[in-house]
Amino acid sequence: MRVIVLFLTLSLIACADTQVVQNPYLINASFDVQIDTRLPLYSQVQQIGVPITLPQSLGGIKGIHVVQVGIDSFRAFEVACPNHSVEACSATEAKGTSATCGCSDGFSYSLFTGQLLNRQGETVLFDLKEYAVRAEGPMLYIYN
Repeated sequence: MRVIVLFLTLSLIACADTQVVQNPYLINASFDVQIDTRLPLYSQVQQIGVPITLPQSLGGIKGIHVVQVGIDSFRAFEVACPNHSVEACSATEAKGTSATCGCSDGFSYSLFTGQLLNRQGETVLFDLKEYAVRAEGPMLYIYN
């Protein structure tokens, strides 16, 4: 009986109220895009750590960064900087394995994890918005 009471008490304590902080700057864009990595325009993404950037016309808010992070393992992130309202300077530019915000603050993000690399202080800052990627042979399906 004591074991049951202890188990129930621990279960109730473990159900702590956690709040997810929604990014106020980025909307939830809905899209579904397919790219063929055999095409010259997208072939660079076949190399691990070499990102490509898809234009806004294909999906995302300001476009999509796509990078291969391991053998047949891909990640896709929103181009819009997650710590600014969407404006002219708020697009990130992919350089190597990171993306840097075009606004004057110089936020830099990892294209392998999406994490903000130069986080400072206690201010709530957001990581890159990630999109789902499914690889089937040479085809990549990126969607949200």
